[in-house]
Amino acid sequence: MLAYCDYIAALIRGNLKANDVDKLLSSVSAPQLHLAASGAFLSTKKTLNVEDRYGKKYRVTVEEV
Repeated sequence: MLAYCDYIAALIRGNLKANDVDKLLSSVSAPQLHLAASGAFLSTKKTLNVEDRYGKKYRVTVEEV
């Protein structure tokens, strides 16, 4: 069965940026892959890093359960 982590993470990223009408976010990273130190694929988990305009950082994670 397919996992849609890439799709969901892309939707979250695009919608966070598009719907930030008050301009409270200074950055939203591209989804990062869940890889081993060697670069090997570990899982379909995706992580986005978000920073608000005051420098506080947040992490949004999408993973299969």
